[in-house]
This record gives sequence, structure tokens and C-alpha cells, in this order.
Amino acid sequence: MTEAEPGRGPDPGRGAGQGAGPGPGSTDIHNVVTDSTVHYLVQIGVLNGELHLTVPPPPVPPATPLGLAEERLARSLLYQWRAEADAWDMADPEPLAVRWVHSRTALGPGRELDGRGDRVGTMAEALLGLDHRRLLILGGAGAGKTTLAVLLTLELLARRLTRDEDVPVPVVLSLESWDSERVNFHDWLVRRIAEEHPGLPRVDGLHPAARLVSERRLLPVLDSLDELPEHRRIAVLGALGRQLGQDGGVVLICRTEAYRELVTAQRDVLRVDSAIEALPLDPADVASYLRHARQPSRAAQWAPLLTELRAEPNSPVSRALSTPLMVWLLRRGYERAPADPGELVDRRRFATAAQVERHLLDRIVPASFPALPPAPDRLHPPRQWEPERAREWLSHLARLMDRQGTAELAWWRLFGAPLPRALAVPALIAVGIALSLLFELVLGSVPGGRHRTFGFGTVLGLSVTLAGAVRMAGQAWFGDDTATPRRRVNPLRFAGALRSAGRNGRLGRAWRLTVVIGGPPVILALGLVQFLAPSTAGLMTVVGVLLPGYLMIVMAAPSDTVDAATPDALLRSERTSVLLTMVVLAPLIALGTGLLGWSRARPLTDWADTLAAWCGACAMFLLLSPWSRWLLARCSLALAGRVPWALMTFLRDAHRAGLLQRTAGTYRFRNLRLQQHLAGPGTASLPAPRASSGTAAAPGTAAGTPVPPAASWRGLTVRRDPASYLLSGRSREVTLAHWGPLGALMGLQLVRTTVSGTWDHLEAWAPMVGLPVIGVLFMLIRFLPRRRLELHITDAFIAARWGRHRCRYEWSDVDEVAVRRIHSRGRDARVHGIHVRLRPGAPVPPARYRGRDGWYLVQSVSIGRTLPPDIAQALADLSGGRWRP
Repeated sequence: MTEAEPGRGPDPGRGAGQGAGPGPGSTDIHNVVTDSTVHYLVQIGVLNGELHLTVPPPPVPPATPLGLAEERLARSLLYQWRAEADAWDMADPEPLAVRWVHSRTALGPGRELDGRGDRVGTMAEALLGLDHRRLLILGGAGAGKTTLAVLLTLELLARRLTRDEDVPVPVVLSLESWDSERVNFHDWLVRRIAEEHPGLPRVDGLHPAARLVSERRLLPVLDSLDELPEHRRIAVLGALGRQLGQDGGVVLICRTEAYRELVTAQRDVLRVDSAIEALPLDPADVASYLRHARQPSRAAQWAPLLTELRAEPNSPVSRALSTPLMVWLLRRGYERAPADPGELVDRRRFATAAQVERHLLDRIVPASFPALPPAPDRLHPPRQWEPERAREWLSHLARLMDRQGTAELAWWRLFGAPLPRALAVPALIAVGIALSLLFELVLGSVPGGRHRTFGFGTVLGLSVTLAGAVRMAGQAWFGDDTATPRRRVNPLRFAGALRSAGRNGRLGRAWRLTVVIGGPPVILALGLVQFLAPSTAGLMTVVGVLLPGYLMIVMAAPSDTVDAATPDALLRSERTSVLLTMVVLAPLIALGTGLLGWSRARPLTDWADTLAAWCGACAMFLLLSPWSRWLLARCSLALAGRVPWALMTFLRDAHRAGLLQRTAGTYRFRNLRLQQHLAGPGTASLPAPRASSGTAAAPGTAAGTPVPPAASWRGLTVRRDPASYLLSGRSREVTLAHWGPLGALMGLQLVRTTVSGTWDHLEAWAPMVGLPVIGVLFMLIRFLPRRRLELHITDAFIAARWGRHRCRYEWSDVDEVAVRRIHSRGRDARVHGIHVRLRPGAPVPPARYRGRDGWYLVQSVSIGRTLPPDIAQALADLSGGRWRP
């Protein structure tokens, strides 16, 4: 039994109660019991103030399957972030003494915390002592926010693995990959854990990520909030505040100014237990750190700078070295001779702190790639990179990331650069024609093929089509974007690969079990039927379509490796996957095509058509794979001098030098400020990403461009009075979503035309013209009729009409209204519209208006998320405070 009296109690801690107040009758009293293990809590006397009882989830015994999965995840994360900390010199020779103080930026007073970066154990203890374990880390650019988060992560993992303390497993994630308008926070967290650690021990036959999240065994450490476009920051912070739950812990990292803007822009922000903010480094602490970090043999070169830091705390170099980023740049830039750090005290060269900072940023690349020959006895010496060329390559990659609106450098996204995209179709045609000539030369030399030289077009075209169908079967099963690679399971472990394919399929559970379990018997039975009563179509279907399609699903299953993927591992896996399809699936397709030919009274010794079919299937699997797009991007950019030929080796060396960090198979620059500096002027912040194509009303405007008032739209009229807003008229619909499937068919047809050797026949190019014509005709059919459009907003309801479809929502049934991505019948329409969140028990509209996460569609707006100003103003005036811009 535990007692808690008002106004009295020990310090907050495990199994403790606390109170505060000046005396009897005070209303500023909080009675808090945290981590209590008793069955009954008894309050003696009069209860003044509120009673807050926080009971943490019970610890999971390591012997249970869930406990074993939790321990394996913690150990994998420890190895990963320990390697990153070593690459960043976070604790070499000791962490920097960054002072962290309580910040008033967050809404609500919160609990006052402070600490130092070199005493992270005390800060971890304070984090665990918070009521809900919600901490906000603020600071300026390069202030050490991410460094503190990583050190806290390592401290919590060490407490769990070496001291057997029951603490949640911290998981460091970038918010850039979370689309808060489409995916619930917990669903995103589960998916990221499952993708990065697919091989965790199963719990009841399922991946343990969902159990770990639902039982609050994880502590999300969320970075990169300030690197998102402004509209996404607002959406992410609002979604976190709503979806994190009452007892969900989180560590959120953001720049102070960006978070202050978010707090003033919206009302429903994330409530945290405490917020801390980094103070500028003390010059004396910097001097002490540098004295321990420098090489003893170079003490004379460092002496003038250390003296300046201690004697002149307001000098330009002292003010410049006020952040951990600049201290790290100084250390890396001047750690080797003949670099002289004493030059920084020259007031004539460095009259301001900004000049010192620019100089340090300029020196970091040459310092990271010194022109020093490696030791002759090293087994795998590092590559030598010319510093000037390395600076050009990194600058080009930084500019590319800036244009793409991302802070993640992924090798499969290099295909999105302008040069590779411009060369995609010409390169595909050129390679396809070259392969067709090579196939004709090789096939003409095989027995039985000379008399059919230049006559294998039908066989090649058929095998390309079958390979395309097999490839689409894998895409339909897993629902993955073909441009996004992942680690593949080992196909030699067939049973494990089959289980992985069943677990990770995007179809319903019943369908997955039916296909995975019933597939082999059905294929075997059909094979026996064809053996007893062979038929041309049956043999080709079983051997050339069903069996390769089933094996494609098995081979495309994700790997069961526990540790998180690296960029090199993803590239190797993608290359291996392409090679496996060429040596396993392509022969089956070729055999099915050969059986088709042999059934026509041809001798079994004639392998010419079979070899031709294998060549066509290999060409299909190779040319349209993510690996081929990577090869095109790397070769084209290297020929233009924008990246090195050994690009992955260069990125790996840049990571070892501390310029890049590595998370979840992608690279990131050490700091956003470093990326912006390398990208050049005019990149002070990341731009908003371009909106995707979809279906929208014709007057809409894409994101990032000014939106005119709705009253100026042609064919529409607006009636506005203090109590209502009515937009009415007729408008047309622009349909774009069908171009995605048409583009895939055009790529398949292009490979078929070039590889089959019919590229010199004019009629062979007819489908390449016909498919775009079909796309344009479909757009015209949808665009020509003018449909009735209405949007009616009053102080009592909001209603809309598009054609024959109507909807109406009473404000009394609505909690909030906002602009979100449209999801119709579970599919992303890739456009935005006005949505409402209904209160429990409110009438539910038809299925076509149902979105995600409890949101319902009112009216589509456009490709972009920006509303016309008059509609936004009407929502602000008439929604009764429900409008969330």
C-alpha cells in the first residue's frame, strides 16, 4: 500500500507520489504517482488538486517470444547507432559539454529539465522520470540536437542490455518518410520496424512490430521535423498530437524557430512533459574539449586558438565555435598537418563569425579526403579522392536532393535526375536494338536456327510478354513501387521464403493463405493433367506462366535478416534478384515457349526457339529493373562528370569520414546546413515536393503556385453574405491517374519491339502511338461533359455536389475541417480535397466519401493542397473554429 498526501511526498520516481502547493486551500496542487506496483492506492485526508496516476506497461520477460524480439531489436539498434556515433566522433575523446536548459517554446509549462551533453546518463534518468516520457529537443542549426538524441538512444539501449533495466527500446526515425495525411502514426511506426528489421523472432506467427507498438515497448525518437515543407510540418505535428495516445512516449527534435512558428500557427500541437533547448557553447569548454581532442604532437599549432578562446570569448572565432557542428568542422579540418588552426585568430582574414563559419564549411571536404597515400601493408586501403572533384560531386548530389525536396540520398532516386530521365527512352531503344542484333547473331549460329535467322521475332516478343506478366504478378502481390528496392529472402530456404511471402503480401489473409498453401498442389495437379493429356496452351500456361509467377512471389519476399539494411546491401540484393530471375524464371519461361514449339511436331533437339525465348525473358527482367535504372543513372552522371564511376564506394568513404550519416538504406548529410552550403546559394530551406498527378476539378492549381479566388474561375459564380458562402456552376474534370498503368504498358511494348528485332518495321511502332492516343481520348471523354459543381458553406452546415453525387455535414457533427489527400474506396487519388472529421455517433456518408483515419470527403479541390483564398476565408468565418489551415 502506498500513501500520498496533498502537498507532501518524496521526489517523483519509481513508486512515489508528489505534491506541490503553498498550503491548505491552494489549487496549484498536483498529486502524481508514477510507476506504482501496488494494487490499491489510498489517499489519506482531503484531496486538493488533481490526481495523476501513471502505471507503465508491465515488463516483458526476455524468455517470452515478445521479450526475445524486443531484446534482438535493442541489440541491433545498439550496433547500428554505435557505429554512427563512432563515424561522427560523438564521444571521441568525450562528448561536448553542451548545456541544455528548460525551454518555454512548447505550449504548457512542462517540467523543468536541464543537463549537459557530457552527462547524458543524468538526462536519460530525467527522461525516464517524466510522466509520459515525452521530450522536445530544440536548438539552432548545428546545435547538437541529433547528437543528443543518438547519445540518449545509446544510453537507454546500454541500460537495457547491460544493466537489465526495464526501459523502452528507443527507435530513431526520420519524419520525412511519414505521410501523415495517409497513414496513421502507429501504422507507420509498425511498418518502419517491419521493413528495417524483418527478421525479428515471430510472435504467434506474426512480426512483433505491432505488438511492440501497441504495448508501448518502443520510444520513438523523431528527427527532421524542421526539414519538412511548412504545410507538412503542421500536418505532422497535429497528427502526432492526436494519434500518439494518452500514454505514448516520444522524443521530438526540431529547430527552435521552426517549432515556434508551428506553435503560433495552430492550436492542436503536441503536448510534451518537458522541452529543452541548447545554449551556445562556452568558449572555455570548447578550448578544454579541443585540448583533449588534438594530437599531442601538434600542441604548438593549437595553442594560439585555445588561448584566444579562453581570453576573448566575444572574438569572431569564439562566436563561430558556439555550436557542436562548427567545433566538429574545426576538428576535422585542422586535425592533420600542415593545416594550422592558429590562422583563425587573424582578425584581418576573419573579421566576423560568419566568415569563420564559411571557411570551416569550405575546408571540410578537403580535410575529409586528404591526398595521403595509404600504408603499403593495408589489405583494403581506402580510395584516394581528389578533394576538388569530391567537392563537385557532393555539391551536385546536394543540389539534386534540394530539387527533389528531400534530405535523404538514396541510390535508386538518382534516376530522378534530369539527365538520366531524359536519356531513359533513347537508352532503352538503343540497348534493345543492340540486344536484338546480338540475339540474331547468336541464335543464327545454333543448330536448327540458321534457316530462321532474323526470324525469331515472334518467339522473342512472346517471351517478353510472358516475362512482363510474371513481373506484374510480383508487383500485384506485394504492392511495392518497382523503383524502391528492398532486401530479398534467400530462395534456397524455400520454406522460409514461402512464409515471408505469405506474411508480407498485400492481399487479404484468406487470399494469401489460399495462394501460398494451395499454389503448389494446384500447379502440380495441372502439370500432371498436361503430362497425361498435353495441350499447347496448357503446357505454356503451367510451365511458362503459373510456375514462374509463383516463384516470382517467393523470390520477391523480403529478407529475414535482423539488422537494418545498408545502401550497399540493398544494391547487392537488387543485383542478385535480377540475376536470379535470369537463371531461374527466364529458363522456365523459355521452356514453356519451347514446349509450345515442340508440340507442333518439331524435333526435341531443336533448342533454337527455347534459347530465343530465354534471351527475350532475360532482356525484359534486366531492362525494366531498378538495377538497370541505377546503372543508367550512374553511367550517365559519371560520363557528365557529376558523380564518380565508383559512386557507392565514394559515398561509403564519405560516410566513414563523417560527412554523411546512414539510416535505413539511405544516406543523409551530416547536417542540413552542410547540405545547403554544398548546394550553393538560394537553398536556405528545402522546397515543397511536387504534387503527384491524379483527378481534380479543372480550375485547380498545383501546389506551390498562387491560387486565384474561386470567384474568378470561369463558369462558376460565388454568392457571399455574412452567414453563407455558395460556389456554384459547371466545371470539367481533368483525369490523369490512368497514365501510370499506360506508361508501364508502353515500357513493356518498347522492350518487346526493340528486342524482338521488329524495330525496323513501321507497323511495329503502332502500339507506341496508340497507347498515348488512348490516354488522351480517355482524358477527353472525362473532360468534355460539364458537371454541376456546388460548394455551400453556412454557419450550420457544409455541403457539396459534383455531378449527381451529393454530401452534407452539419457543423454539430463535425470536430474539424481541413484539406487532405483524397482516398476513394481505399485508393489514393493523388489529389487534395476538403475533408471533415466527424464526431462519434454522427451520420456516416456513402462509401465514396470515406477517407482514412476518420476523415470524410466534402469536395475535391485540385492537385495541390492550397485552397482559394475566398473558400479558406469562408471556412475560417463559418466553421465555428473547426477550420485547420
